[in-house]
Amino acid sequence: MIHKIDNKALGTKISCFRRLKGYTQAQLAERTGVSLSYIAKIESGLVSNCVSLPVVNDIAKELDISIDDLVDSNKKIIMG
Repeated sequence: MIHKIDNKALGTKISCFRRLKGYTQAQLAERTGVSLSYIAKIESGLVSNCVSLPVVNDIAKELDISIDDLVDSNKKIIMG
């Protein structure tokens, strides 16, 4: 079964995990090779198409989380 990824939820999760890691958008962009403007678009949910799996993978690896942490709608982020 194919599930469509909710770009807004994905962006929110990336933003939360990035802040938990202590990174700015610019730092995440530099560490992943993804442009700062694209990171900002992803986090704000303004990406018009699905974010590619390689980009999601690179972001997840840099944030020390699994892809599943970002795309599974049943997984919630608990910020302390």
